[in-house]
Amino acid sequence: MLAFERPWSLFLLILLPVLIAAKIRFRARGAVFPLSGGEGSLSPGAPFPFRVARFLSGAALGLGLGFVILAVAGPSLVVKRTIYLGRGNESIIVLDLSPSMAASDLSPTRLDAAKSIIGDFLATRRNETVGLVAFGDDAALVCPPTTDYGEVASRLASLEPGLYGEGTAIGAGIATAVAHAARSTAPEKHIVLLTDGENNAGSMDPATAMRASARFGISLAVIGVGSPGEAPVTYVDPTTHKKRSGIYRSGFDAAALESLTRSVGGKYYGAENKEALAQAFAALAERSASLTRSRSLNSAKALGAEALGVGLALILLARLLGLAGGGGRP
Repeated sequence: MLAFERPWSLFLLILLPVLIAAKIRFRARGAVFPLSGGEGSLSPGAPFPFRVARFLSGAALGLGLGFVILAVAGPSLVVKRTIYLGRGNESIIVLDLSPSMAASDLSPTRLDAAKSIIGDFLATRRNETVGLVAFGDDAALVCPPTTDYGEVASRLASLEPGLYGEGTAIGAGIATAVAHAARSTAPEKHIVLLTDGENNAGSMDPATAMRASARFGISLAVIGVGSPGEAPVTYVDPTTHKKRSGIYRSGFDAAALESLTRSVGGKYYGAENKEALAQAFAALAERSASLTRSRSLNSAKALGAEALGVGLALILLARLLGLAGGGGRP
């Protein structure tokens, strides 16, 4: 935000149109305007470059005087920052990247719908650290917990179906998140799992990983993404770069996953469409929000010297252009 130490000085800007009108009037009479540096009027047959130089000279002079007036007003750039007085909560999102996440029963695909909702979730965070784990046959920490939500969003955007293989290692995904959240000093820690399938890969059983989450006091929420039955699937295999398509027949047992989640004190949300997915994340966003005290801090950087320097440079340029336009005297 731009602020001024002497804002009343800005009223001097009103004089600029008056000076321009006076200069035009002087030239019409063939007289020399006092601020023109001695340049006279051009003859009707003056070459085009001289006319351009004369026009630019007037424009530079007007801008230069304007910047000088701004400098007199004492401009400064005020930046408002929010300082949080305590550590916020932590959320780690665990995202299924198995090829079935390319199914189009959620528009445009299950994975794209999940990415969009996660992006909305990131936009509501203020003082919470957010991390990202992705899994297929294997699981990996894509982004360590951070308050740099732009970096989380950037890494989220790079994820594609099949990136970590064609399996669904739910247990490995949860265990990876637990391993990082357990070391956190955040007041509250949350793991949010988004999956559309049953565990069929990895050596870690989902029940074991979920119990570990509860043992470390980490809140667990599971979102079952997609509708039962058949759905078209189209995606580009990240390994072969070949387009693959077909019909996905879901064998996802939502009731079993819900029962397992609730058995360890977690929350389960069914998301058969985008609206249900949005509602689930809205509830999670409210649960994981941090209630920390904060205060605002304003910092100001004076710009008067810069404005004066630009103004004087433009006035000098106006003088040189005036000479180039034929108004100077040797």
